[in-house]
Amino acid sequence: MDTANFEQFLQERIKVNWKAGNFGGGMVTIQRSKRMITVTSEVPFSKRPAWPTR
Repeated sequence: MDTANFEQFLQERIKVNWKAGNFGGGMVTIQRSKRMITVTSEVPFSKRPAWPTR
């Protein structure tokens, strides 16, 4: 999986106010460089992940 696909996956799965894809007007940002993705949040993240863990 390359970083572009993983960034798209995160954009579809991160929820703000219980809505996926809703970044709350800039409260959550995703930045991608060649090999690294940074997710920054102005609001607390949920302790439960939005995707299944192994």
